[in-house]
Amino acid sequence: MLKGKNIVIGVTGCSTAYKAADIVSGLVALQANVDVIMTESATKFVTPLTFRNVSGNPVVQDQFADPVSWNAGHKKLADKADLLLIAPSTANFIGKAAGGIADDMLSTTILSTEAITVFAPHMNPKMYQKPVVQRNIKSLQQDGCVFIQQEKTMPSGKKLYSLLADVEFIIQEVTRLLEARA
Repeated sequence: MLKGKNIVIGVTGCSTAYKAADIVSGLVALQANVDVIMTESATKFVTPLTFRNVSGNPVVQDQFADPVSWNAGHKKLADKADLLLIAPSTANFIGKAAGGIADDMLSTTILSTEAITVFAPHMNPKMYQKPVVQRNIKSLQQDGCVFIQQEKTMPSGKKLYSLLADVEFIIQEVTRLLEARA
């Protein structure tokens, strides 16, 4: 159970963004309090209303928005979080985080938090293999970030780590990380 744990989930824009709703739902079922931050590109794949419904909390998109009855400041979310999960995390967003770029609510929250920061990547396998992407992943790992990856076997038999891990696997890893820190 994750009762009393505060998890912030960052959703970036890619074809598996909809799976983040299942991750949120699974964590809420374990009694975690889940807040969601969506990048602008994520909203092109799935609506904020979906995440509001499964999390029970307002969804943050714009770091300059001032939602009624809720302080959406990056500092508040950063301080509140026990764990920050970026799922799915694109190559673009991994590069932004590795470079310390803070130009939206999610990237600003990453730079502001002391919480466990976890990335669950999803990208084209060729993109994943690029040296710059591998350097960015290693850089974030050296900074203490965790990557949740799961070997996936394609119909051709090829094994990949570039695709989003299964929802259940991500939830198990998040639970393990939070329990290890307790």
